[in-house]
Amino acid sequence: MKKITTLFTFLACSLCNAQSVATYNIEFTNYWNSTNHSVGTTFPGSNAHWSPLVGVNHNSNVTFVVLGGTATIGVENIAETGNSNVFETVDVQNAIDSNNAEQFFDAGGLFLNEPTNKITLNGFQVSEDFPLITMLSMIAPSPDWIIVVNGLDLRENGNWKTSVTIDLFPYDAGTEEGTTYSLSNPATSGGTITSLSGVAPFDNTRVAELSITLASVLSTNDNSNFENITVFPNPVNDILTLKNIASAKLKSVQIFNILGELSKTLLVRRNIGNLEVDVSNLTSGIYLIKLNNEAGHSKTQKLIVE
Repeated sequence: MKKITTLFTFLACSLCNAQSVATYNIEFTNYWNSTNHSVGTTFPGSNAHWSPLVGVNHNSNVTFVVLGGTATIGVENIAETGNSNVFETVDVQNAIDSNNAEQFFDAGGLFLNEPTNKITLNGFQVSEDFPLITMLSMIAPSPDWIIVVNGLDLRENGNWKTSVTIDLFPYDAGTEEGTTYSLSNPATSGGTITSLSGVAPFDNTRVAELSITLASVLSTNDNSNFENITVFPNPVNDILTLKNIASAKLKSVQIFNILGELSKTLLVRRNIGNLEVDVSNLTSGIYLIKLNNEAGHSKTQKLIVE
């Protein structure tokens, strides 16, 4: 198992109007096995593995994997070799540049002989503007077989989903011929991404399960009284200054670490213009600072402690 804790998704370095940021823990559990998934062929044995589980969170303006459509070069490379470089630098980066995606992530891979049988990604940050998640991993070795989580929406009825569990089934990326667990095969001309559930060597059972669990939510409600506040220096290594805070009627200041855990809280006296916050006891890294006012509104921003 590879367990990775992501850094905070980049937020604007000044106070912004984002609505909320949710922190999720993601767990991928393997169910691909020689009993159910070697129909008519030999299972790859000790070399059986999942390529790095990679993905992106995005909005509904972009689709990275079109089921029944043709795979992009980025998706093709993942399906055939497990290499996600083109997917990250072209597919995802183009979407980020068009303001349709937030971030690429890599949760690591998994060999089936590893005892934990899981891939875990903790502390994954998602903003309301990019609540859909797409994930891919190669079933390896294989011609071009993958699992796909395709634009899964983490929002429901205006709220963040508390948990999502889905079964994952195999897909053929439509880029290479072959019906056995082999890497070197002729290219497929004009192929499309299709389901392999019930198609040899697979039966109709799942090959993996994905569980996504909400860890925390930081709200950042829009309020013009926060507009004049400045927070500096950022990055900071000892004293953080909040200037022009009187008009916002601040009630408290909270600092959260990359796991969404509360690291520091300060109560604010009324009618003071500036506030100094000692962060010298915080470990170097990326945090979120949350400003709360008496009306129940809040703003957050990224804070770097050196």
